[in-house]
Amino acid sequence: MPKDSEYKPNLPTDKKYLSDVAKTIKEREPFEKIRFEYLTDALSSLGFSEDPYSLVSLNNLNPGSLKNLVSRSFEKINSAELTGRIKDNLIRLWDYLAEEDKLEKAELIFVFGAFGLQKVDEAIKLWKDGFGSKILSTGQKASYMKDVDVTEAEYYAEIAKKEGVPEDNLILETLAKNTPENAVNSISKLREIGFLPKKIILITLTYHMRRSYLTFKSAAKSVVGWDPVLIRHPVPSVKYTRENYFKDPDGWSYIFFEYIKMYGARLMKHF
Repeated sequence: MPKDSEYKPNLPTDKKYLSDVAKTIKEREPFEKIRFEYLTDALSSLGFSEDPYSLVSLNNLNPGSLKNLVSRSFEKINSAELTGRIKDNLIRLWDYLAEEDKLEKAELIFVFGAFGLQKVDEAIKLWKDGFGSKILSTGQKASYMKDVDVTEAEYYAEIAKKEGVPEDNLILETLAKNTPENAVNSISKLREIGFLPKKIILITLTYHMRRSYLTFKSAAKSVVGWDPVLIRHPVPSVKYTRENYFKDPDGWSYIFFEYIKMYGARLMKHF
């Protein structure tokens, strides 16, 4: 399985896929302000007047036009002197996505799907340190798992078992294909086994945390009488940091696309 340093950022292009994603979470009114302006502010400081969100509709993230804007803005970043307002805006983009909470004990450690073995490594460490009694891993077999014959959830679970986590302490959700399904399918699994924790530690990569948290929070709202405390615990990328992500075209794309995906989710009324 590739590391996150080998994975490439992408935006969905299939309209049926986007339609299916839209239906995954029950539509609801916005429950948290999202700082979409952070991306437009960063582009403005680079001299771009274009509004990237105008390229996004309910059934089309317009990947071609967005990738073109990503490419041109990356060229500008790397030809500009990164001081003052430009640098501050770029750092703010990262920090907003990667916000975390003070770590505390919880009943469940939840590991979002997608690349990044450091996620399961951190979940195992937290379990061994007594921060959670159970680990839930989610995800079906993904396109990047070419040399692995099991799902993401099963792959992560095998690593955990080899590190001493008993099978009884592992919960698997093996059908999710994306972040909304990670949350919705896993919550259905928790309801099925009669385990709705009061506190949950959410683990994913730094730049994926804001969207993951909002998605899980939204999905949890569908369960009457359940309002778990969600503890955001992002883990570092092996390649990108707040100080260097914009120096690499893929790193810049990841951050840019996260804001676009959040905007798409807002249009879908996910959160």
